[in-house]
Amino acid sequence: MAGDGRMERTLGQEMALLFGSGGSPPMAGRVWAGLLVAAEPYLSAAELAEKLEVSAGSISMATRFLIRLGLIERIRLPGERRDHFAARPGAIADLVRWRLERLSATEDVAARALTEFGDRPLARERLTEIHDVYAWYARELPALHERFLAEFALGRPQSRGSPA
Repeated sequence: MAGDGRMERTLGQEMALLFGSGGSPPMAGRVWAGLLVAAEPYLSAAELAEKLEVSAGSISMATRFLIRLGLIERIRLPGERRDHFAARPGAIADLVRWRLERLSATEDVAARALTEFGDRPLARERLTEIHDVYAWYARELPALHERFLAEFALGRPQSRGSPA
């Protein structure tokens, strides 16, 4: 039943666990989930706090984090003083692209470290592993991401969760 809130709470709890397991604030996962499944195009901080049954401070911290991550956007309505928030279209593809850039950055750090510490056998072994793993993914994953974006542009690629 879509209207009773149980599924929304379950999604919020699951998203909170995912965010928390990745080192992000669990509340951010709950807020993002709430915005993703909201019937409205955007919600105020007060509406989010009421919907999620949490404090305004929790909403404030979570929305700041989600804006910084690029997953949501702040919306200012004419004549209103309070902010509203919405899930940002295209956010996930942008987040994936940013993470792919981090792969290359990590590869670069490992390469510099190898140059500096490669004369130490244990350091060379450890740093080579890091470099090689990140170099492989930095080389291979961007093409996969671009393929996804091309398919998406032609009309959403079929996913496991898509209705038939």
